[in-house]
Amino acid sequence: MNLSQIDLNLFMTFEAIYTHGNLTLAARHLNVTQPAVSNALARLRERLDDPLFIHAGKRMNPTPMAQRMIGPVRQALRLLLTGISAEEDFDPLTSEKVMRIAIGDIGETILLPRLVERLRQLAPLMTIQAFQVPRRSIPRRLSLGEIDFAVDIPLLANSQLIHGRLMSDQQVCVVGQNHPLAGKAELSLDDYLSLTHILVSSRPRGGGLVDLELGKVGVSRNIAVRLQHYQSAFHMIEQTSLALTAPLQLTRMYSCRTFPLPFAAPNLELQLYWHISTDQTEAGKWLRDQIFSVI
Repeated sequence: MNLSQIDLNLFMTFEAIYTHGNLTLAARHLNVTQPAVSNALARLRERLDDPLFIHAGKRMNPTPMAQRMIGPVRQALRLLLTGISAEEDFDPLTSEKVMRIAIGDIGETILLPRLVERLRQLAPLMTIQAFQVPRRSIPRRLSLGEIDFAVDIPLLANSQLIHGRLMSDQQVCVVGQNHPLAGKAELSLDDYLSLTHILVSSRPRGGGLVDLELGKVGVSRNIAVRLQHYQSAFHMIEQTSLALTAPLQLTRMYSCRTFPLPFAAPNLELQLYWHISTDQTEAGKWLRDQIFSVI
């Protein structure tokens, strides 16, 4: 196929329809009329000899060919945008960039206060937007430029993403200062299993890393409360006899009694992810340097 015979703007329309699954929403995103989107899609269908999208109610579902195309198309559009903006000088002191980062509870508590303080000094006009997104959507949102970075555990395998380790922290058992076991020198496995636990997880079901390790030796702990955020968990152990397993760095922010886990458990590791298309941009490199330096 000769690309010189295809208007490259058609691929922007294709990407918008794929992302929004609706011609009206795609037109709104592109700031054009719906007939213009319909016309562009018709031209691309003719050139590629494939319907690309099939109506299913109010949604346009991609064909197998469209599913094969979307990754390369998004990468090409992202690289083109990067190339156009690459000549712009980046000056952190005057930059008004909005840095968008997908980050969970631990990273938000440990990383963001340090990063915000650093950027207030070095890039006072920048702003940060932090939010949680489903893990499965992180590669797509990075490729679209909807987020600049993501902080997550090392489970994102994608050839378009680059990553580096941010932190690795041992997990410890935590109880309140007035807990019946707070005066012990150390916890035995029997002690740990006798406790009633809080599990912090963004997922609605399933255990954590600790539960996987306990399962390997044929035991399990009693989880009475499941929460989404560590901050509420630390406040809860102050007022109850519940126990919490948490990264050591977090425990130093609260008044509590900590014990080493009485069994082998992996450290909690967090990675910083970014898209390959932003790897060499001045802003991307500078921001990564700041993130890694505060950790």
